Amino acid sequence: MKRNKIFALAFGCIALCSLPACQEDANDWGFDEEHNRLFRSTNFELVKEEPTSVLLSFKGVSNATKYIFDFSQGDSLLFDNIVSTRELLADTMTAYRQDVSAVNTEYRMLFDNLNGTTRYSVRMKAVDEKNGMESGYSQLFFITPDEQIFTKVTPGTTIASLKWKADKEATTIKYAKLEGENKVDTTWFEPHTLTAAEKAAGTWTIEGLTLGTKYLAQIFNGEVRRGSYPFTTLGAKNGTLIEVQPSDNINEVLAAASGEVTLSFMGGETYTVGGRLNIPATVSSLYLAGNAKDGVLPKFLIGDISLAGPMERFAVQYLEFAGDNAGFMTNLSGVNIFKNASFEGCYIHDIRNCLVRISTNDADVETIEVKDCILERISTSGWGIFNLKTRSFKKLSMTNSTLVDISDQICDVSIAIDEVEFTNLTHVNYIKMDKWLRFNKQPKGITVTGVIFAGDMGGGKMNSGYGDYAGWLNFAGCYLTSDFTVNKRPFNDAKILNITTDELFVDPKNGDFHFRPEAKFEGDGKVGDPRWWTE
Repeated sequence: MKRNKIFALAFGCIALCSLPACQEDANDWGFDEEHNRLFRSTNFELVKEEPTSVLLSFKGVSNATKYIFDFSQGDSLLFDNIVSTRELLADTMTAYRQDVSAVNTEYRMLFDNLNGTTRYSVRMKAVDEKNGMESGYSQLFFITPDEQIFTKVTPGTTIASLKWKADKEATTIKYAKLEGENKVDTTWFEPHTLTAAEKAAGTWTIEGLTLGTKYLAQIFNGEVRRGSYPFTTLGAKNGTLIEVQPSDNINEVLAAASGEVTLSFMGGETYTVGGRLNIPATVSSLYLAGNAKDGVLPKFLIGDISLAGPMERFAVQYLEFAGDNAGFMTNLSGVNIFKNASFEGCYIHDIRNCLVRISTNDADVETIEVKDCILERISTSGWGIFNLKTRSFKKLSMTNSTLVDISDQICDVSIAIDEVEFTNLTHVNYIKMDKWLRFNKQPKGITVTGVIFAGDMGGGKMNSGYGDYAGWLNFAGCYLTSDFTVNKRPFNDAKILNITTDELFVDPKNGDFHFRPEAKFEGDGKVGDPRWWTE
């Protein structure tokens, strides 16, 4: 019985082996030559996009000797407008994150010379040049953010001077008037084609603008937008414009004025009040507006300011505003004060006591604002830049400004202000300053950040405040140079640098507070007055 089973099994095996399948290799399968290729990268992604560059991450491919990247402009993964093709040789690449396996090794590569505000598709394939094998494509889509080659726009009453990086190619400037909510009434003017001289200088001045009006300027290279900058012309939009000559008696000019008044001054000229500026009760708002000429502000020499009646707004714009033997620039009381005061784009200097002093229980203040200014040698005889006592006060702010050799304190405030803001300031003192802030009552809200404290203060030490404000005031995001010495009340949460004032700034004793490149300051482009950020 067993013999019969064995015989049957053997016979079955012989029979199977006699079938056609046993006459060739059963595992010798055919394949499509089109699929005889390298594997794709297992990861291809966008790390960071800048206006003119993109950082890409990808994993390696086994046996690849090079990687090819195609950039197509203006589409979404269609690749019908390839504008550049770039190759990377595998043996010249440095791994961002190395692994024993090529497919797990990460590379990061920066690709530049892109256009801002532009749609791009990019695809990548790996190639083995030894046998011509290629991988399939990995691809992705991105939009570069807006580029900004404008460096500064200086507005005037009816003009605006535009500056941009002259080494950046540009052909045209377009500008528009912005009116109405949601910009529904935007009016575009005839584009200006830049001349060779304007390109080389990186500057052009728009003329014929409207007083106190919002505008938008855009700069193009061909059809590619390279920058966009909103600005507002100076003065009161619906008020009276008076162009002042250096020989004019400014008090006589004001005595004949009424309503909202803008006094316009020309850059490079000096205007002297000859003591007190008397603002009559007929003037509801006053704008002192400078029109810079070749970057030079008008110089306005003044002793102090007197108000004959309450005012809605007092604004000083783009002037060199200098104290002519001034003690208190404004020393206001009773009801004859302003609701709003602002100092913008100014160089304010040599005021012995206060820039603004208000002492009243009978009136309310909404805002006092300083922005884009340089203040030097203020409060050298005490009192602080601001000395404030009012019935109520909404907001005190100082932003994007530089303070040099301020004495006593920034402010002395007797009331609980609704909101206080000190942001992006560069403060350098070579004279003694006992304290930075003095509040008799805690503000309802306060922000201090992005401030750089520097200078040796003439060997003195500074307290952060007159009292112990640690429970509600901190200096997170602020920096102190190593030669800036703190007294008993610290600048809580501020970071102390291991470099001095002279090591951080290019020439601080002569007013150049650009950061030294070798300082490698981590706050460059983030903190301090933006005018000093390294480009």
